[in-house]
Amino acid sequence: MRELFRHRDFRLLLAGQTLSMFGEWTLLLVFGIWAKTLTGSNAIAGLTVFAMVAPGLLAPFAGVVVDRLPRRAVMIGLNLISAAVVCSLWLVEDRDQLWLLFAVAVWYGFSSVMFNAAISGLVQAMLPMDLVGPANGLLATVRQGLRLIGPLAGAGLFAIAGGRWVATLDAATLVLASVVLLFLRHREVRVAREVVPFGVELTAGLLHLWRSPLLRRLALTTILFSVAIGMVEPTVYALVGDGLHRPPEFVGVLVSVQGAGAILGGVVVSGAIRRISEPSLIVVGLLVIAAGAGLCSIPALPAAVLGFGLVGVGIPTLGVAIATLLQRCTPNAVMGRVAAGYDMIGTVPTTASIAVGAVLVGVWPYQAILGVSAVGCVAAALSMLPARRTLTDAAAPAATSRAVPAP
Repeated sequence: MRELFRHRDFRLLLAGQTLSMFGEWTLLLVFGIWAKTLTGSNAIAGLTVFAMVAPGLLAPFAGVVVDRLPRRAVMIGLNLISAAVVCSLWLVEDRDQLWLLFAVAVWYGFSSVMFNAAISGLVQAMLPMDLVGPANGLLATVRQGLRLIGPLAGAGLFAIAGGRWVATLDAATLVLASVVLLFLRHREVRVAREVVPFGVELTAGLLHLWRSPLLRRLALTTILFSVAIGMVEPTVYALVGDGLHRPPEFVGVLVSVQGAGAILGGVVVSGAIRRISEPSLIVVGLLVIAAGAGLCSIPALPAAVLGFGLVGVGIPTLGVAIATLLQRCTPNAVMGRVAAGYDMIGTVPTTASIAVGAVLVGVWPYQAILGVSAVGCVAAALSMLPARRTLTDAAAPAATSRAVPAP
C-alpha cells in the first residue's frame, strides 16, 4: 500500500474513482427502489438490473473504442456524458415515464463496460506488474466499501426527497471525478497500429481469451458463475418483502452490510494477491459467495445479514483475482478489448439468467432460487480447480504487456 500511495497518478485515480463510485452506488440501488415504488412489482424492480447488464452485449465495440483512444480521455468523457444523462431523471414523475428510468439504466450499463475496460488498461500501463494486483485490490476495496454509505445515502435521500435529487448527487460526483482525472500526468505510449479489417479488430479480445488455455478456463468458470448469480438479482426484493417483511428501502441496509464484508474481502485480497495464485483466489471467492447465497435462503434477518456479508467478502476476492489474471496474461495494446470481451462473456449468461430469475420469482419461492444459485457457484469453483496448477502461459504476455502492438 505504501508503494501505491507514493505513486501520484494512482492517488489521483483512486480519488476520482472514489467520487464517481460513491455517486454510482447511491443511484444503482435507487433504480430498483424507484421502479418498485412506481409499479409495486418485484419483477419490474429486478428488471432494472437486467437493463444495466444487457448493454454488456456491446462490449466488443466498447473495447475497440477504448484501445483506439487515450484511456484517460475515455474515462473523462464517459463521466461527463453520464452526468448529463442521469439529470434526465428529473423528468420522471409517474409510471408513464418508467421507460426513461430504464433508458438511463441501459446507458449506465454500457458506460460501465467501457469505463471498466479503460481503467483496466490504464492501471496496467501506469504501474509495474507487481503493483497491479494490490492496486486492483485497493480499488475494489473502495468500490465495495462504499456500499456501507452509498446505498443507505441513496435510499435515504430517495425516501426524503425523491429520485431526482439522488440523480443530481450522482451527476455532481461524476463531474468532480472528471476534474480530478484532468490532473493525471501519465501519458500512454500509443504504438503504431496495423491496418486490419474491423471484424478482426472487433474479435481480437475474444480470440485472445480463447487462445490462452488459462483464460479459456476462466471464461468457462465465468459462464457458470454468471448463470448462477444472475437469478439472484430479481429475488432480492422478494427476500426483503416476503421473507423479512421489510419495505423495499431495506435493500439499502443489506447492501451496506455487503459493503462491510467487501471492505474485509478487499483488504485481505490486496495482501493475498502477491502470495496466492489468482486461480486459487477465484476458487475461494466463489465458495464464499456460494455460502452467502445459501444463508440468504433462510427467511431470518440474522441469516440474511450474514449471507450478504459473506457475498461482500467474496465479490472483491473474485473480482480482484480475475482482473489481475486478465492483466497478467494480456498485452496492454489489446487490454481494452480483452477486458470488454470478458465482460461480454459474463454478460450474455447473466442477462439471460436475470430474465429467467424475473420470471421464476413470480412462481417459485425465493429460497429455491437462492439454493440453485449457491449450487451453481460451487460448480463454477470446481471448474476452476485445474487452473490452480500453473500460470506458465501467463508469463510471456505479462513480460511484453507494454510492447506488443495491437492486431
